[in-house]
Amino acid sequence: MDRHIPILSYFNYLSVGGQIRFAGTILRAPADMLYVGNENTVFQHIKNLYKLYMPHFFKNAVLEVKYKGFFTLVNIDYKGNFVVMLPEDSEEFLIDDVRMRLVVKNFGYSVYVPNMYHQRLYISDYKYGLISDIDDTIIHTGATTILPRLKQIIFTRPYQRRCIESMPEIFRLLSSDGAKIFYVSNSEANLFPVIMTFLRRHDFPQGACFLRKNKLLSHFLHRKKKTKRSQTSHKMRVISLILRTQPDKKFILVGDNGQWDPVIYKKIKKNFPGRIRYVFLRDIHDKISLKRKAWGGVPVIFFSSINDIKSFIAPRLNSDFN
Repeated sequence: MDRHIPILSYFNYLSVGGQIRFAGTILRAPADMLYVGNENTVFQHIKNLYKLYMPHFFKNAVLEVKYKGFFTLVNIDYKGNFVVMLPEDSEEFLIDDVRMRLVVKNFGYSVYVPNMYHQRLYISDYKYGLISDIDDTIIHTGATTILPRLKQIIFTRPYQRRCIESMPEIFRLLSSDGAKIFYVSNSEANLFPVIMTFLRRHDFPQGACFLRKNKLLSHFLHRKKKTKRSQTSHKMRVISLILRTQPDKKFILVGDNGQWDPVIYKKIKKNFPGRIRYVFLRDIHDKISLKRKAWGGVPVIFFSSINDIKSFIAPRLNSDFN
C-alpha cells in the first residue's frame, strides 16, 4: 500500500438507546493529507484540498472495531462510509479509545486517526440540545452563491476563515448552562478537517459534526441544478435522527435566513411538537436588527446584531432554556 494508508477522514457520534452510534469515512491516502496547520501556505492548502476531493476508496473491505473490550466487524461501502454501534458505558467518549483495523484481501492495516481528532469528547448527560448550522451562521462563507463559497474554500486557509462575531461566546455561554452542541451542515465531509480546525481555532464548544457524504471533484465540474429536496433532505434527516434518539430532551435551533434553514426548522417544529424551545436565525442581509416571531408557540428570533441575541439569552439561562 506504499505511503497510502487507511485514514479516518470524517466521523460523528450520537447516543442511541444506551449505545453510541459511531459513523465515519475511511479513505486511502497519505497521512499528511489532512494536515491543516496555520503555517501552511495557500499552495499547500490548495494541494491538500485537491487530495481531499480526489480520494481513493477501498473496495471489498471490512473494518475491525475495538472499543474498551468490545469487538465487532462492519462493512464499509464503496465510498468508505461505515456505521457501527458501540456500548455506552460512561458519559465520555474519546476517539482515542476506538481502535480500527481495515482488512483488505486478508491483509490488515491499522487505520490512522489524525492528531486533530483526539480531543473530541462525547457527553451523553446534558440539559438540552443546541443544533446549529455552520455556513453563514457561525462562519462567513457566502454559501448562498457557489462562486463566493468556492473562493472561500480554495483560497482561504482554515486559520484565516472569519467567524461570525461573538458566536463562540454565545455557544460557550449556552454550553456552560448545560447545552450539548450538534453541528449540522450541508457542507460535504471532505471539509471536515477544515471545519474542525476552524471550530478549535475559535474555541467553539466540542460537539458532533454531521456533514454530507464525500464529493468528488467531478461533482462540481458536472453540477446539476439543486432542487429544494436536495438542499433540505440532509439536514431534515440528521435533525430528525437527533430528536428521535434523544426523546427526553428539548432543543434550540440556530441557523440563518440565507437558504433553507427557516423552511427546515418550521418542518422540524411541526414534526416534533413540543420539542423545540427556541429558534435563532441570523439575518445574513443585515437588514433586521431584531425581530421576534412565533411559530405555533415556539419563539423565533431573527437577528443581525449579536448583542441583541446575547441580551435575549442572558436573563433566560438556568430557566427558560432547560
